[in-house]
Amino acid sequence: MPSRLLSAALVVALALVTATSASAEDRQPIDTELEKYWNVELAVPTLTNATYSRKGAFEAALGFGVVPNDSYYLPLPLSVKLGYHMTESLALEFAFSYLVTPQSDLMSFLESPGGGQRSLLDGVVKPPRMFMLSALDLVYSPFHGKVGVFDKKLSSFDVGLVLGVGMIGAETDATEIEDPLETSFLPAGHWGVALRFFATRWLNVRADIRQFAYKPGDAVLFPVEFTFGVSFLTI
Repeated sequence: MPSRLLSAALVVALALVTATSASAEDRQPIDTELEKYWNVELAVPTLTNATYSRKGAFEAALGFGVVPNDSYYLPLPLSVKLGYHMTESLALEFAFSYLVTPQSDLMSFLESPGGGQRSLLDGVVKPPRMFMLSALDLVYSPFHGKVGVFDKKLSSFDVGLVLGVGMIGAETDATEIEDPLETSFLPAGHWGVALRFFATRWLNVRADIRQFAYKPGDAVLFPVEFTFGVSFLTI
């Protein structure tokens, strides 16, 4: 009896192996292709390793943007950034933004309310008008990834944390009397995020958000600068 059971078991095992081999041979090309689309590891091989080495590279960036949280003016930055990548994840960067600063609708109304009324800013301290932002930053970029659709990689990117100090140039009003605004250069701290998409090894699309903190008078103000542009890295 045991020998018969053993023989039966061997026959069943042989049949299963034969069926599995036949099934593998009968697989259609569409099955192989579907594995590429549904296999996450094939679609995105890695989200941690940087595609391009940046240690020792210099970077220059040009951009434009807006400072949206100033109620009285609408500063429009034209920015230049120069950086040096000390390691793969840490860079030292100098940033400068010249601000084109038209008045907001609120400021225009306060100056000329209409109906023959005098300016509502007479006898009060006028809000500061920024014309320059400058910064010396450390940019720490520990996050690297790839944007892809199924097995096609569209672009590599990295995300950096920005921390630094700098100066803000602004026209300020120190008194309530009618006198010209003073040009002041005030110390500022700031922090933010830098997002970089690699178009090629040396050409990137870059977006930055920085929030500044400075004190032009009695109050501390926190302007936020959004910039978008391109950057170039040395090979």
